[in-house]
Amino acid sequence: MGANTLPELEYSLHTRKLSIAIIWTALITLTCIQFEVLYFTLHYAAHKKQDKALEVPTTILLVLSILTIIYRSWQLVRKKSQCRPVGGAWYSMDFFNYTAIVGFVIVTAVLSAATADEDVDLRQASMPQAIILYLAGGLLTVTGLMSSFGWKLPIPMSSTPRGSVCKPGVFVVVEDIVAVDGGAGQAFRLALQARYEASETFRRMLAQLNWFWGVGSVAVATVTTVVVYVVDDLNVVFAIGWSLPWVWAGVGALLTTWRVEHMLRFERTRF
Repeated sequence: MGANTLPELEYSLHTRKLSIAIIWTALITLTCIQFEVLYFTLHYAAHKKQDKALEVPTTILLVLSILTIIYRSWQLVRKKSQCRPVGGAWYSMDFFNYTAIVGFVIVTAVLSAATADEDVDLRQASMPQAIILYLAGGLLTVTGLMSSFGWKLPIPMSSTPRGSVCKPGVFVVVEDIVAVDGGAGQAFRLALQARYEASETFRRMLAQLNWFWGVGSVAVATVTTVVVYVVDDLNVVFAIGWSLPWVWAGVGALLTTWRVEHMLRFERTRF
């Protein structure tokens, strides 16, 4: 490869638009729409008490989350896995998987506490989406600061070993999701690392996206929290709590797509 050759990622989202659309539709349906539709239907149409009305959507959400984490973990630790982090042991999972497990435990605890009694704490039961945004946005913001100051990692982050200069968290998100969920494997992890090291434009783009998603997620989570604990109408609270974070995710995804396409075109002019 020549000194001025841009390392290729060998992975295109354009050929996977249908699968991406299916995944996003499933995510929104399972983590937002089904929760709200089932709750309001069971509570108002079937006249179930709040705790019983929340029982069905909560069970669906938690069971599917468990199955997803188990499947993803198996993909990483199974014998001859081709998608685990570069240099990782056979039992190694990636950073995204560990974060997903932590998020699942927190959300489970919050929902369990909110629905433990017949007198449901509907405000607390409206917080899981905001909690995920706090977790994800907080991690992105912290790694953004560490990367900006050139601080070294105290722990491994997927294929970036302990003691290395921290990369923006969005780098790890892209690496892990495409390698495992996108089926691109370790080859993509290596290619992404090579691209990051070779292209200043690519590094700047990821840093910008990291701040956008990190600060933006914390801001939207904060707005959601204020709505949940200030608005009097509990139906509005529940609807906003479970839907506003997904509105942000959708708008953010569209803006990210536009920015990435623009920056990648510009990057080509530099090589």
